[in-house]
Amino acid sequence: MDQQRLQALLLELDRELKATRSLDAQSQELLQQVLADLPAAPAGSTSHRSAESRLRELMLRFEAEHPQLSGAVGQVADALGKL
Repeated sequence: MDQQRLQALLLELDRELKATRSLDAQSQELLQQVLADLPAAPAGSTSHRSAESRLRELMLRFEAEHPQLSGAVGQVADALGKL
């Protein structure tokens, strides 16, 4: 998985976030925080693995109420795991 694919997935996730109107403020803040940390985290670093872990937690949190968002978050987490 390369950086270009990760960027494409992040753009897709951003579109899903904008389309999701019922996301609670806390979840939205947590997701935005993780996404903001990604550019500064070198692949394979502790920060990188932490971001992947937090995204997976958010994916599970969104699974029932926001399945499309959950899928997009999961794809980004998978991409991070492959870097």
